[in-house]
Amino acid sequence: MKTFQQLFVEARAISTPIVGIHTFDPTSTINAVKRALDAKSAANVKSKLPDYADAANTPLITWDCMHGLRGIGEENNPGSKALMGMSKLAGVELAASIDLALALGILEFAAEDCIVFLHNPQLYWDTDPKVVQGIWNLRDGFKAGGNMLIPMFGIGDELPAILQQDVLVLDDPLTTREELEKIILNTYVDAAKEHKACKKTPESAFLKSAIDALVGLPAFPAESSAALCLDKATGILDIEELWMRKRDIVSERRGLTFVQPKETLADMYGNEGFASFARRYMEGPCAPNVILRVDEIQRQFSGSETDSSGSTGKQLGEFLTWVEDHKVVCTLLVGVPGSSKSWSSICIAGHYHKPLIKYDLAAMEDKLVGEGGKIQRENERVVESISDGKIWLIATANKLDGIPAELLSRFAIGGIFFFDVPDDKEKVGIMKLKIAAYNLSADQPLPDMDGWTGRDINNCACKAQFLGCSLVDSAKFILPLMKSHHEDMDRLRQNAHDRFLSAAHEGTYQYTPPPAKTVVHAPVTTGRKIR
Repeated sequence: MKTFQQLFVEARAISTPIVGIHTFDPTSTINAVKRALDAKSAANVKSKLPDYADAANTPLITWDCMHGLRGIGEENNPGSKALMGMSKLAGVELAASIDLALALGILEFAAEDCIVFLHNPQLYWDTDPKVVQGIWNLRDGFKAGGNMLIPMFGIGDELPAILQQDVLVLDDPLTTREELEKIILNTYVDAAKEHKACKKTPESAFLKSAIDALVGLPAFPAESSAALCLDKATGILDIEELWMRKRDIVSERRGLTFVQPKETLADMYGNEGFASFARRYMEGPCAPNVILRVDEIQRQFSGSETDSSGSTGKQLGEFLTWVEDHKVVCTLLVGVPGSSKSWSSICIAGHYHKPLIKYDLAAMEDKLVGEGGKIQRENERVVESISDGKIWLIATANKLDGIPAELLSRFAIGGIFFFDVPDDKEKVGIMKLKIAAYNLSADQPLPDMDGWTGRDINNCACKAQFLGCSLVDSAKFILPLMKSHHEDMDRLRQNAHDRFLSAAHEGTYQYTPPPAKTVVHAPVTTGRKIR
């Protein structure tokens, strides 16, 4: 796959007049274009090809709503000189170019080989039709003069329909590992000017750990995090603090929550069938770098066919396309509520030291039509970058009602596992874990746990702690779903028979009906007793 810089150079070689760029960080994008120009210039010199102007000798121009049009570079840079000529020909002062429509009119007088960056033009597309027309008006003139207009907008933003046939759209990816390495090393170089302890270059293994902690962040927050987490007195970069910074930055995004669990598989008793699958996958050649958790997936996409606004259906379509295009391995955990479906993903992530990201589509919705889809696309890009494209999506559901067939089909590779209530041995094992977790006496008798799920067992131990009573007494305040809603739970288990993989053991789930209760009937006598 070609890099962003290669695609840019190829587009400029054929005088592509308008190149829209999806970006998280416009300044990083401008720097990437500069590096592309410098690399192409050096390559031509080395290969004795015709001269190709580097960034310092190319008229680079930027526009934003505060400064208007201005050249990029040192004083009297080529961009500033080119703008002076345009301003004179247009008869308009550059100070007036803070108006984007007017600025686009000035750019019609550009000479040759200019590259113009527009910051956030999407803010004007829906409110000022002159902006859309002004961008379109530059197409033919820029093509003839070898100029290029680069509107820079957010990852989730879309071009107006009138421009979609005339604009080449590229994605500027989040900071690569090579770029992160340079950011970290430059941070040491800058710190070393004032602090002697920072003069020592970090070892490669340590550098890799630092890069792992920063992957998925745009250039500026990555640079800020590295600077904040570098101990100037010792010259040591705090890796754990870097992870915490990334967790906070990612969690600020609507619909994403970044968690670094401490639990391990030892904290998950039972469900050995699913645990075995997880071990093989996490220790295999295609092991994921991120676990993406989607809770109650049947609720997140419910109404996708009947939603009058169409937003839920669009979110589902975007989700299905993303999962398919990026080969996301999807696993569905369905079963009795409280049977450790969500807990399993936490323990797996913690055991293998992988980030766990909670993905909440409902939180990505917005009152403005289309804004939710933008947030969703941006979040997908963040997850892709953090994971290096290796994602394990673990979804949970208490039932399959409301899950569209096209969504269920995405779980073919990762499998659909059914979580039932634990057996008697597993209940005792889970209770021992909870006794230790809540600092309870291990010598006390255990309560009758008939029909209990893992959540019921946890609740019993938790109540025993804050009520200051025994487990047997605490059990008097537990009403398991298997008793209060036994018809619903039994129906769910029957429907899963031979349809899903068993979370408890290898193979398919087999429903075992509860033993029939023996009912003693009074003997029925006939006839008449006559004395």
